[in-house]
Amino acid sequence: MATIFQQDFNTFRTINATQAWSLFFSISKQDSLLGSNPMVGKYITVGLLGALIASILEVTITAF
Repeated sequence: MATIFQQDFNTFRTINATQAWSLFFSISKQDSLLGSNPMVGKYITVGLLGALIASILEVTITAF
């Protein structure tokens, strides 16, 4: 397993959502934990955003 934070890390290269979620879930150890398909990261983002919006709506509706 190669570490992500090497000397050439801070080169401002663009990463996709899958790599970002992989870094988040692996506590910044590897950026290929979830694979190389960029749609995986988008599905995770949309799923979490949907759950957040549904929770906010539930609290808002049941509060009144």
